[in-house]
Amino acid sequence: MLEKYFLSKDSHFTESVDQGTNTWINYPNPVSSGLFAAIAEISPGKGHDFHCHPGREELIVVMKGTIEQWIGETCKVLTEGDAVMIPEGLPHASFNTCTIPATLFVSLTHPELELPLAEDLSTQVPWNTLRSTDSC
Repeated sequence: MLEKYFLSKDSHFTESVDQGTNTWINYPNPVSSGLFAAIAEISPGKGHDFHCHPGREELIVVMKGTIEQWIGETCKVLTEGDAVMIPEGLPHASFNTCTIPATLFVSLTHPELELPLAEDLSTQVPWNTLRSTDSC
């Protein structure tokens, strides 16, 4: 039965988060044992502050808008069509510095729920001061 591979929008799970919304396309889904996938909207002036994903790799694709993307202590402005691949455990952050919402496609590996989805680093040195002393 191949119909199980089609993920209807009715099966998506949307959650409100501080920076906007996450619409989980595959969270988790027994069809794919190795992948989380979501559409993340980051509101103007908001961001997903410094964090990491222990045991998980992440792919972020900018679908709409512009974001200030941090990977470790390096920052780059990403626009529509740009993408970034983040190795497991590497600190990173995404901020919307524009006046319109930014829409991202986000995919994370290893959807085992025993692993934390993310570990907040925003209150730890150097992540808690990095953005205020250096920006893209």
